Order: sequence, then C-alpha cells, then structure tokens
Amino acid sequence: MAGPYSGIRVVDTTGLSGGYATRLLAGLGAEVIRLESPDGSPLRRLGPFAENIEPPENSLWWSYLAMGTRSVVIDPQDTESLMQLLTTADVVFEDQLPEKSALPAGEISPTTIRTKILPFGSSGPKRNWHTSNLVAWAASGILYTTGFTNRAPVAPAAPMQLAYHASAASALVGTLLALRSRRMTGRGQEVEISMQEVTLSIAPETGVPMFMDDRVHRERTGNRRDLGRPFGLYPCKDGFVSIIVLMPRHWTAMAQWVSEATGNESITEEVFVDNAVRVEAKDLIDDWVEELTTQGTRLELFEEGQRRGIPITPVNTIDALVGNPHLEAADFWTTTHLQDDTEVTIPGAPFRSSSPWWSMAPAPRLGEHTHIYLS
Repeated sequence: MAGPYSGIRVVDTTGLSGGYATRLLAGLGAEVIRLESPDGSPLRRLGPFAENIEPPENSLWWSYLAMGTRSVVIDPQDTESLMQLLTTADVVFEDQLPEKSALPAGEISPTTIRTKILPFGSSGPKRNWHTSNLVAWAASGILYTTGFTNRAPVAPAAPMQLAYHASAASALVGTLLALRSRRMTGRGQEVEISMQEVTLSIAPETGVPMFMDDRVHRERTGNRRDLGRPFGLYPCKDGFVSIIVLMPRHWTAMAQWVSEATGNESITEEVFVDNAVRVEAKDLIDDWVEELTTQGTRLELFEEGQRRGIPITPVNTIDALVGNPHLEAADFWTTTHLQDDTEVTIPGAPFRSSSPWWSMAPAPRLGEHTHIYLS
C-alpha cells in the first residue's frame, strides 16, 4: 500500500539535525532526496563505522537515517543544477545559518514548504550563533541539572545526539501541518525550528518551573530524583532497575516486598507512607531498597515488581533488548542490508497503524540517484 505521503518530494540538505524527520517521511512514502556535496553528507562521517566497508559507505548513522532515501550529488557552486532540483520540491529541509546557506533566498516556488532547523532561530541576538548537540543542552538549561550533586554537569545521552533528534521530530510535526495547510490554501510556508527552544520545551527541570516563575535552580540529583523515594536507578545482580514510587499504594506494595525479602519490619511503619517523610529519609530508604534489589536480576525484579503493581523496569543493555521477548512478540525488529550486503537487525517503525504504510529500502550509495534527477 502506498504511504500517506506518496507523491510528496522532499529535498533534504541537512545532516543530523533533520535526518530523523526525513527518514520518517521516507518511511511514510515521500520521495526523499538527500542532497550531498561531492564528499558526501556530514552523516557519512559519523561513527560507528562498519569495519568491512570502505568510506563513505561505512557509517552506521548514514545506513540507518538514510534508509528509504535517494542520494543526489551536486557541487555547491552548481547553482543551475541546484535550482533544477529545488524547483520540483514540495518540501525543503535546511539547517544552515543564512550567511552559510547554499540555497537561494526568494527563488523557490511559493508552494514549497521550507523547514529550517537553526541553533537559536532566525531572530534575536543569538540568531547567528552556531551550535551542536551539547550547545543545545547547555543553552536550554538541561545540562546544568544533569549529573551528580557533588560533580560538574554532564552531557545527557551525548552519544545519541538526542537534541538533534528532538529538533527533527519537531520539524516533522511543523512540516506535516504545513503540508495540510497547503492542501487547503495552495500556499507553502516557512517552518522554523530553534534547537534551544525545542530542548527547553521538553526540559522537566528548567522548562516546567517557568510556570511557577520561582527562578530556583534545580540541583543535580544523579541517577535518583528527590520527587519521591524510591525514585531512580537501583543496583541488582546484573545491572540496574528503575523504580518510581509516588502513589501510596505503590509504597505499601514496595514496603511489603522489602519486608518479606529482607526481614525489615521498620520499612512498613505508617510514617513512611508520607512521601515527604521518605524524601527526608532518602538515604535510609535507598539502603533498605537496595537490600532487596541486589538480591535479584533485572528480569526477576521486573516480573515480581509488576506482579505486585509497582512501577519498576529493567535498565536494558543492547543484548537484553535484542533478546527481549516482548519486543520479539510485538514484531518490533526488522532488518536491512549494508552496502556489502550484510544483513543487520534494526528498530522497526516508531508507531503502529492498521494500514501497512511503513516501508524502507537500504540507504543509497553516494550519488546513486544523481543521473535520475539531473540531466
């Protein structure tokens, strides 16, 4: 079945900032053209790399985020070929600051949607500042709150470049709304994404407190949060489990479990039903809970905790995820081929629908489709 965005042509001039957005569009049927310079997209230079494949085809980031797309190589100085491609686009994704952009201003069709992912947007005193995943975290305030109390801030999920992917997801939403508007009005729009604003909008310690306007710093709390106890990561025989106990019924079940497993009757005292009391006595509560968690494996604790109605889950390793019986039963994993024809397992679609819209082909070789689009 053709995807819902079949017939929509998307030209992607971005690197990592827009890669996830256009990958999803490709999976939903859009014709996504990755516009590359002769030395390739920045995505091709991001590791890890497949050992048996020569560059520029060996980046696993490229192999994943470029699935289902097409590669067209144009020299940045070749404005004629660039315009030949852009004039046929329904959507153009950009991530360069205006003074560095290779795309002509005001020359694209008024029906074309231009989605721009910029460090700080196109207005304000920081509009010309450059950025990275780390800069976006720092500018949003999230970086200040990440890490342990007695240490300096640390980058959250740095290897996975989460700020870029969150910006791409926001860009996708804006683009889909613009496409819907175009169907009704016949006019294109400019969709602008500020990476600082995106990360701030999802920041629990810096974004949400703005509602209270208390201007109080949210201190770093490590891998446990002082919203409750137990709340955070706790060690077990083969790693860690995450436990979140806030509701009284959760605490009652948790205290009973600890008492049964360790013989600790003090934990069942009525005073600890009050979450504020548990937070005040957090070190004691943590010690008691760890007496329980260190007795079991991730899976054992998860299954028993779920049986008791306690919000607990394993902190999975890669091996645990690949062998996870739930993901296997849900048919989440799929496969693709690298450029040497090696078959690899990858995550499937990030959503489910009753129609079989989602489809993905392997990532293209550098310039593989240039001859199709440029005469």
